[in-house]
Amino acid sequence: MGVDRFVVTLVDTKQGRQEERRWGKADVSQSMAWLKRMNARGYDVWIRPDGEHGMALLGGLRKRDLHTLRERGFTPAVVVETGREQYQAWVKLSAMGLDESLRSQATAGLVKGLGFSGANAISRADGRLAGFTNQQVLRTDGRHPYVLLTDDEGKLAPAAPAYLACFQRERTKVQELHRDKQHRQSRGPQR
Repeated sequence: MGVDRFVVTLVDTKQGRQEERRWGKADVSQSMAWLKRMNARGYDVWIRPDGEHGMALLGGLRKRDLHTLRERGFTPAVVVETGREQYQAWVKLSAMGLDESLRSQATAGLVKGLGFSGANAISRADGRLAGFTNQQVLRTDGRHPYVLLTDDEGKLAPAAPAYLACFQRERTKVQELHRDKQHRQSRGPQR
């Protein structure tokens, strides 16, 4: 993903509790045994980049949605299967951090037209960490499915630079209109 720091969140939905840790990559790796014990006790394990980042998280995806993203030039950096034929995809929009409002707008635009009604954009949320069970899903055999890493290219989406440039041009246009309006108001009525 090209991110150095993460927020790892453990969620016990039965008890309504959650714990959050801010860790570097090495800390996440060193904490795997503890995270596995907590997962075995019924906690879901979630992760997201810490601070400003250029990643967009898309959830509720099907294989055809992933295929559509790739066709559009938004090949995910990371894909995890969270349940049977259910996927989350992290799309790398920028190698640099993006402010939350721009990232949120860009993330929301990625799911438009995917066709699957469950597809959603998650601009400030955690994705499931691969290798742990999804405690929210129960299979017919009474077990929880493992979250599986299915793709981990880690690369910037090819269409991302042009896509972000459109949002930034629109943002500049709106700022200029706002500035012009304020300028006209500050000058008072014209005679």
